[in-house]
Amino acid sequence: MADHVFSPEDVSRIVGHMNDAHSEDLVRYAEAYGDVTEVEGVRMTGIDVEGFDLEVEQKSATVPVRIDFDAPLDTVDEARAALVEMAMAAQDAAER
Repeated sequence: MADHVFSPEDVSRIVGHMNDAHSEDLVRYAEAYGDVTEVEGVRMTGIDVEGFDLEVEQKSATVPVRIDFDAPLDTVDEARAALVEMAMAAQDAAER
């Protein structure tokens, strides 16, 4: 595990922002990186230097999904960059 951790305040801010402003990206993360289908809704429940956690609503169940970053992150700025990059890649994949 990386030496760095995100503060509880950073985690709360990132999770809140993603849930409030990026719900479509969360759905794409679940589909593209979590291999989840029939997604009806998604909430981010946590993030750390290794990856992030989603709660994915499907017709029949709500399932936890863990998505790892390619490499552990050191800073909140790196987390922001990784989430943006993953969102753009997932959007490109969805449009193909």
